[in-house]
Amino acid sequence: MTFVSLRLPTCLIILLLASACRQQPIAPADVQLELITTNTLIGETTLLLTATDKNGNAIADPGALRVRGDMSHAGMVPVFAETGQSTNGVFSLPFTWTMAGGWIVEASLTLPSGELAAETFSFEILSESSADQMTVMDHSEMEHPAGETSAVYLRIRNRGAADQVIVSAESAAAEHVAFHRTVVDNDIARMEAIDALVIPAGETLELRPGGTHIMLSSLHQNLAPDSTFSLRLNCNSGEVYHLDFPVADMLMSDLDDAVDFGDLTFSNRWARPARANKPHANLPMNSHTEHSSG
Repeated sequence: MTFVSLRLPTCLIILLLASACRQQPIAPADVQLELITTNTLIGETTLLLTATDKNGNAIADPGALRVRGDMSHAGMVPVFAETGQSTNGVFSLPFTWTMAGGWIVEASLTLPSGELAAETFSFEILSESSADQMTVMDHSEMEHPAGETSAVYLRIRNRGAADQVIVSAESAAAEHVAFHRTVVDNDIARMEAIDALVIPAGETLELRPGGTHIMLSSLHQNLAPDSTFSLRLNCNSGEVYHLDFPVADMLMSDLDDAVDFGDLTFSNRWARPARANKPHANLPMNSHTEHSSG
């Protein structure tokens, strides 16, 4: 019997061994995320996120974590935090609960492969004075049924000599459109409906997170980041303004989007992302003098 001896180059042997020992990249579908908070009262806390595989084993190198905290009511200012360091699959990052009420925290884990694993978590945050009470958000003035909501923001400048009053708003993207302002009593945030948006002569009205805003509820379509939808504003003078709004996570700087309609200038238009909860339905539109941002 004849034996044939095969000799492989040393570098090739090392390469084959390294390839055999290399851990296969984990897929986002196989990643399990668990998030807890060390404090459920307003103020500083630590978020602990654990990343495991589908078998419940800690992922040694899970990647980089980014979290975004939003109150259940879309008119509030979101809180962001991120870290690229973990220990045995556990991330620890400082976070701040800025208001009492319901919070939704989205955890986005960027895996070493560049793919994204994401999960959302709900928390109920209390103030010191309401620690013994479970009703920390008052939505009694919101008569529409519960559903996904978005908040719309913009800046309206009145260049004329008379006050301007926007009395209502409509959008094919949502069944209900209303004007709200944020009211904070003893560190407890609640939304208060207002009848109109008043822009005094020569002044500017700023609609922003944590303040006055336009609320869209019972959405007919998803408002995804980087998408656009239209909103109609009705003035007490009979003028109607059609404005396009881009959807974004957060506006970080002024936009170059100013448009003039009569005495009003509209700028810094944007809205929060949200998911729809019912099929699309068209809204009836009445006849007025109309302007469009195109």
